[in-house]
Amino acid sequence: MTLEIRHFDTRLNQWIHTDGDKNNPGSILTEKLDNTLLEFYFPGKEFSFGHIDEYCKAEDLRNHPDGNILLLSSKTRLLYGSPECLPEIEKLCPDRKDRGAYGSIFLGACKNSIHEELNILVVDDSTGENGKILSNDLAYKMVGDCYGQITTELYDRLTKREEQSDKSYRVIQHRFGWTERDGEDNKYRFGKGTLRPSKLDKLRYADSSNKPKIDIILPLSSFKGTDKDCPGGSSKPQIKPGLYRQKIWLGEKSQSQQGKTAISQLLASFPQGIKDFAEELEMQAQKLAQMQSDPRKVAQLYCEKYEKRKAFTEKQKVLLQQQITEQVADGKVAKKLEFLTKNEDSEEFEISDELDESPKEDLLMYRIIKADLIGGHNQLIETEKVRKELSRFVQNEWCDIAIGRAITFDRAMIIPSKELKNGEICVPWLNEGEKVLNFRSPFLNSNGLCVSVNKLVDDYLTPDGEPLEGIIVVNDEDHKRILARLEADEIAPLETESERQGRDFDGDCIGVTLASNYPNFTAEAEYRNQRENAYAPTVKLKKQSFYLPDGIQPPFEEIAIHMSDSISVGIINNSDKADV
Repeated sequence: MTLEIRHFDTRLNQWIHTDGDKNNPGSILTEKLDNTLLEFYFPGKEFSFGHIDEYCKAEDLRNHPDGNILLLSSKTRLLYGSPECLPEIEKLCPDRKDRGAYGSIFLGACKNSIHEELNILVVDDSTGENGKILSNDLAYKMVGDCYGQITTELYDRLTKREEQSDKSYRVIQHRFGWTERDGEDNKYRFGKGTLRPSKLDKLRYADSSNKPKIDIILPLSSFKGTDKDCPGGSSKPQIKPGLYRQKIWLGEKSQSQQGKTAISQLLASFPQGIKDFAEELEMQAQKLAQMQSDPRKVAQLYCEKYEKRKAFTEKQKVLLQQQITEQVADGKVAKKLEFLTKNEDSEEFEISDELDESPKEDLLMYRIIKADLIGGHNQLIETEKVRKELSRFVQNEWCDIAIGRAITFDRAMIIPSKELKNGEICVPWLNEGEKVLNFRSPFLNSNGLCVSVNKLVDDYLTPDGEPLEGIIVVNDEDHKRILARLEADEIAPLETESERQGRDFDGDCIGVTLASNYPNFTAEAEYRNQRENAYAPTVKLKKQSFYLPDGIQPPFEEIAIHMSDSISVGIINNSDKADV
């Protein structure tokens, strides 16, 4: 399923033409989105994106070349559609702030999707309450903030695992939704989160005489779009824990994948720790200076950096090399370079690669350069297009070295485990007992760099006993659980590690490395996170609604303006109310 969405300027009330010709309907800037929750709810409908800037006012957002209206927003992306869609949008998001806070859930393209009837166990992730299907303790251990479970059979169908060359199990980042007519729950529901593949048929049920099939376990925190804050009472309360038979649309947005993350944003907070990186940066600078005049060496570094950034496994590298070799033999690589040179807009390419989610030209250029290195001819490297790309690459490398972005940690998606305590982490590729530096981006201050002890727990294993790919397991211990296990003379931390890094489990990633690699950096992190040296805890503000005391809400155009500058809904609306 694909949506073709045209773009227009809200202030000028005109379509945006790529050739500047307002009389050429074929040149209207158009974006394609595959497998979206938006298309599930509105099949066959046409939509458009409005562009705004800092000068736009609420009345500008009422403009549209075809008379359509504003339905959803995601920061500066404003989605317009037919007024006929509005009643359904209001059922999905009766609290209008959610049309902006969660607009990206509807607009995000997914790799694959299914729409079928399933048994869904909804669990309160704060208590484990689940309608007495499982014990509360067991259910509590299986969920986290936006984190749930999926049967291996359903995982295989959704991800088309049998069609993939790499059949490793990974955690799925997902989107889901259903309508008021789709099953035992009679409300429009939608949400997001992550799901790990599990053998749910092996669960121990609370009642041995009641063992219904469970296809998915979803936490309450994954469900968005209630109006619980309405002063006049809720018309759409949160779904209750329990087992539901529902026809659900479920989309696979992405899968967990190990990669690299730059640590440049940390350096300003740890001036003494920079000592650990100075020598490494100097060595990188010397290496780059020696090779920058040799195109082949630059090309080799280009490919190494690409493969490192994408964290290809050896199996993936071999598969990709086979594909490239075949394309060299049949002349496809040379043809693609010729076409790319003539058409700078790489959107004209239809490139599909299960190993890569980068922009199309990035992938194509890697293949071209890699093909030349494999063939040993150095012909493609000498073309103007590739020379420019390698020159740009060298410039970026110098920039990365200058600002410290050349230093990276390993990066992977986080999932929670109730077997880990505050101060513990499970990085599968590191040894038990090692100290691990870890942080989450965006990085606010030194509180966000944790020094945790590595503890290997079963949560990192797949149903077949192999490590889950692309994940790091973290604790999600809250203050209540910490206080319950502390001795009388122990003091609870001001913030848990989850609070310090603002963790949730809807696809968040963190960067990790062995603390022993950077002793000065680690010592400064430990010093700055002692209770007396740490920053005061940062309060994570709740997403505030815009209801007036009588229950009336402002027009969505006004709300969308408030939410368009990339500041959180909580900060914006709390500040607005304080000003009032």
